[in-house]
Amino acid sequence: MDFSELERRIGFVNKYLEDISDEELNRKSEEEAIRAESDFKSLKDGLEKGICSFCENPISHFSEKKPCFHWLLKPKGFKKRHFPLLYQKYSFRRLEAYLRWVANTAIPIKNINDLVEEKTSSKKIELTIAYKNLEWSFSCAESDYRGHSDKREGKTPHYHFQMKIEGNVMINYGGFHIPFHDEDFFSFALSEGKIVKAGYKHIYGAGMQELLDDFSPEEILEQMVKANDENEAQFHTSTIIEAMPGTTISGIDIANLVKEHNKTGIPMARLVKKLSNTKAISIISPGPGVPKLAKRTPHRRNKKNT
Repeated sequence: MDFSELERRIGFVNKYLEDISDEELNRKSEEEAIRAESDFKSLKDGLEKGICSFCENPISHFSEKKPCFHWLLKPKGFKKRHFPLLYQKYSFRRLEAYLRWVANTAIPIKNINDLVEEKTSSKKIELTIAYKNLEWSFSCAESDYRGHSDKREGKTPHYHFQMKIEGNVMINYGGFHIPFHDEDFFSFALSEGKIVKAGYKHIYGAGMQELLDDFSPEEILEQMVKANDENEAQFHTSTIIEAMPGTTISGIDIANLVKEHNKTGIPMARLVKKLSNTKAISIISPGPGVPKLAKRTPHRRNKKNT
């Protein structure tokens, strides 16, 4: 993609949208929301039945002649060498959206780590998505997005992809320099606010970052309950309680709150509000149940000693 040509097209789209009323845009947005709801339900129902909602074949079906999203669910026969057939057909945004939706059919939001605070500052794209025994990761540095003009591979704008099964790497980051499709550049423009009367937002594919963007810490805390398995917890909370000047904190009161927490599952961060003459600060962070970002480290060739 010629970036000057992209800017020209973005300008054309903005001019086109200026002539469309807000009412018409809202109507189209509502239609798209209804369609997305139906598509997500079809995907979820299909997965429960072992059927792909896109090609209508069993999830276990594999044919080199019919590339389909569900290849990334590892049907028997799918190998690393087949992956180019998939990314040549589907754009980055379509592959990403499919995997986000798949992850959210199991447990909404928690299995998608797209947290900005954990993202490498030099990366335009960095996220990890988990589903059952599968894990997929996308990575794109700013230099990848511009293309490596001084290298033999990756001269055009591209990204990298990793796929794990049971923790074992099947497709490694360095295996492919995956070119973006034209529609990817428009989706980036949407998400970056370059198209003024439209936007790009994950709904059924929402991850941890959308949750933090859309809800305040108080709202998130209000919905929290104790996880049955702490290793699968979506959030970790820690609370610092400080007595007001001239007062003390009763150990009995704290013990009673712990007892109530264990019985009801209400987070201590909410229960401490019952204490009088104290102030509390609670810190909410991603829990161990959120997949860790699979970082891509630069490949360095070994230099021979001279």
